[in-house]
Amino acid sequence: SPPAIAKLNDENYTEWIIGIQALLTRKGLWEIASNPVSDTRPLGSENSRAVKNWREKNNLARAEIILNIEPAQYGHTSGTYAYEVWEELRRIHQARGFGTRMALLRNFWRMAKRPDQPMTSWIADVRRAARTLDEIDAPIEDEHTILVLTNGLPDAYSQVIVSLDSTPEHELSLEHVIKRLVNEEARVAASLPPPRAPDDVALAAITKPRTPIERITCFKCTKKGHYQRDCPQLNETASAAIDDSVAW
Repeated sequence: SPPAIAKLNDENYTEWIIGIQALLTRKGLWEIASNPVSDTRPLGSENSRAVKNWREKNNLARAEIILNIEPAQYGHTSGTYAYEVWEELRRIHQARGFGTRMALLRNFWRMAKRPDQPMTSWIADVRRAARTLDEIDAPIEDEHTILVLTNGLPDAYSQVIVSLDSTPEHELSLEHVIKRLVNEEARVAASLPPPRAPDDVALAAITKPRTPIERITCFKCTKKGHYQRDCPQLNETASAAIDDSVAW
């Protein structure tokens, strides 16, 4: 089956351009979609073989782009050429105002790793957010990405954060930090107690430590060393009741 990507909507432009670029590249259409017509159209008349082939590839690229967007985006596809459609979509989705940039920046600085989130997923989330800001002319420096990556980690990673803070500046690259965090995930996982099975947790909740017999107090005779059901006085009372019954 042909490779599929999530269709473009009002929220996923940053992810969509990665997928559509890969799809167009796979089909040999990326160059014609991403460059002005003047740079890709060969010289010659409209009836020349080279121009006909170029026009066919242009139509295929334009169709591929349109087939991978939601119907709500169709209003941005009036261009005749694939490049025109590509540029119009880019212009519309990158036309974010000051308020949007501020909101995305606040969200970026507040990011935090979920307790059950794999480290690779956390890193991908932060880099995606940084890329989104870059797409709307609010570029994020690598040192800011490093700060968000480390500030959003739980306390279990405090050891590696201290180590990174003492790393010489010329060694503290984003790639270096990412490698350290991925490796640290294995160490942190090994230091945590293994998760208990649900049945074990339920059993622990209902099971109490057994009290030594010498500390047991009988509710019948108030003496220690036995339960009420085993009390000698209880046996004596039962025997007396039987004797009385026989005598009657």
